[in-house]
Amino acid sequence: MQNSAAIVYSIELFFIGGDLGVHNQCTMADGENVYYRGEGICNLVLATEKEKQVYRLMKAGKYSGKQGCNKGHRAQERSKWIHQSLEDNVEYIKNIMVPLLTDAFVVIPKIREIPQGFTERIEEEIKHIRTAHKRVQEDDFRTVDPATCSALVLPDFCYVTDISTNTCISSSAPDAFPTISVEIKPKKGFIPLSALNNDSSTMKTGVCKFCMHQRLKAKEGRWTTTSHYCPLDLFSGSRARMRHALHGLCVTPQNNLKICQNGIEVYSEFMKNEIGKILQQFFGDSVNGLKNGMRKQLEVQTFVDLIIDALLYVPKKSEIHRSCHTVLKSSNRQTKDSPCVAHRKPVQTVYSQHCLNSSYKVNHEEKSEPSSLPHNCVLDRILHVQTLDQMDIEEIHPLYVKVKEHLASHPQDSSNWNLYGPFTQETWLTPCLEDPLSQPDPESIEFAVNQVKRHNVSKTAQDCSIMVAMQQISPNTSSENNDMVLTDSYGRKYIFSVVIIDLDPKPVDKIKKYHRQQSDIVQAFEEEQSENEAEDGTLND
Repeated sequence: MQNSAAIVYSIELFFIGGDLGVHNQCTMADGENVYYRGEGICNLVLATEKEKQVYRLMKAGKYSGKQGCNKGHRAQERSKWIHQSLEDNVEYIKNIMVPLLTDAFVVIPKIREIPQGFTERIEEEIKHIRTAHKRVQEDDFRTVDPATCSALVLPDFCYVTDISTNTCISSSAPDAFPTISVEIKPKKGFIPLSALNNDSSTMKTGVCKFCMHQRLKAKEGRWTTTSHYCPLDLFSGSRARMRHALHGLCVTPQNNLKICQNGIEVYSEFMKNEIGKILQQFFGDSVNGLKNGMRKQLEVQTFVDLIIDALLYVPKKSEIHRSCHTVLKSSNRQTKDSPCVAHRKPVQTVYSQHCLNSSYKVNHEEKSEPSSLPHNCVLDRILHVQTLDQMDIEEIHPLYVKVKEHLASHPQDSSNWNLYGPFTQETWLTPCLEDPLSQPDPESIEFAVNQVKRHNVSKTAQDCSIMVAMQQISPNTSSENNDMVLTDSYGRKYIFSVVIIDLDPKPVDKIKKYHRQQSDIVQAFEEEQSENEAEDGTLND
C-alpha cells in the first residue's frame, strides 16, 4: 500500500475575510502536515493531519462559466476568476443546497488563501501517486492552475465530525479503535415516470441511467468490468436491496466507493487491501470466538449493516428545523404557516423502483411498494432533490436551446435570471419550491428557465457523495447525550457522522454535453443488447 501521508508540506494559510487580498491572518501551527487525499475531474484534495481539515484545489479550466477564462489570461486575472468560482460554490451551497438538503447533512465550506507557487510544488511531489490512479481518461487529471491562490476548506469527514460545531470527535488516543470512513457516490436513484411512460424515451427500457452508462464506460475502456452496483437498490429503503447494493460496491468500487482508515485510503478501485484485515482492526476482538472465513463473513455483514443504519438515520427535528430559517422569506408563496423545505414532498411520488439490469431479484409486491426510506434520512433528502428534474435530457435540451436563443436577442434578461450566478435564493431556490399548479405556462420562457435551473440543481444531487465515518467506543463510554451513536447486533457502540459533500453548481452550458453523452450512452447500450441477442440466436441455432 502506498502511504499518501508521506507527501507532506508545512504551509501558512489565511482565512479570506472579504475581497481577494483582504484577510485576517490564521497561521497554521508550525510543522502542520498537508498530504494528498485524492482527486476527481474538477478538484485536487489535500488534507491536514493536526487540524483535521481538507483543502480542495480547483483544476485548470473548471472555473465558473460566466465568461471565458483560460491560460491565455494573466495569472492575476486567473487567480481572481478561481477565487470568484470558489465564492460561487460557497454561495450555491449556502443558499440552495443547505435549505434543500438541510444543515444536518451539509457543511458550508470556507475559503482560504494558499501561498503562491504551492500548487506547483505539491503537484510535482505527488506525481508518482497520481500515476497509479490514472485509470481513466487523461483529460480527467488536468493539473491545478499555477495561478491558484485560494482553496475551499472543510472539516475532514474521514473522521467522525460534530456537524453542529464542525469539530472532529474521533478519539486519537493510543488505545482508541481506528476510525473508518466510507465515501459513497450514490448517483441517480430513480427513473423518471415521464420517461417510463414515453415510448420515444431512451429510458423506456426500465434500465436506470447509471447501469446504461456502464456500457459506454466499458466501451471507452474506462473500467475493465461493469459495476455490480445499482443506485435504485440503494435508494429503495429495503435493507435487503441496500445490502445487495453495498456488496456490489465492494466488489466493483469504481469511483463510487472509497474506504479510509484514520484518513488513509485502504480500499477502493485502485487500492484493494484485504477487507477482512481492515475490519478486524475496526471491530477489535473476534466475534463469538469465530475466526477465519466465518469471522470475515460476519464482520463484513455487520459493517454493511452499520453503514445502512447510518444512511437511514433521521436527525432530530430541531436539526431539521434549523434549515427552515434559510428559506426565502420574501417569496409570496412562503408564509409563516408554510412547511419548511425539509418537509416538502417531491413533485413526483417516488416508488421503490427496480432496475431491470440489477442482479437483485424482486418479487411482485416489492415492485409496487412505495419507497420505505425514512423521511429526512440522508438518502431521502438526496432523492427529494434529485426528483426536482422529472424530464429526460431530450426534454431539457430543447428548453436550454430556447433559453440561449432568447438571451441572444434579449441579453438584458441574463442579469435577471442569474443562470451563471450569483446563486441567490430568490433566483435559484424559489424555482425549486414552486408548486406544480403555479408553474408558468409550459410555452413561456419563464418555464424554460425554471426547468433548466431545476435540472441543474438535480444534477448536483445526482453527482454528490455521502461520507459516513464511524469509530467504536468503549462500553464504559457514556452516550446518553449523544444522538449520533449506532449499536451493532453484538451490542458494540459506535459514534458516527453522515455528511453530503461534492455539492458544486453545474455549469448551465454543460447541458449540451449531457445531451451528447446521453446519445452515446444509448448507442452503447443498444449495441450491447444487439450483440447479446445475436449471441442468443447463435446458441439457439
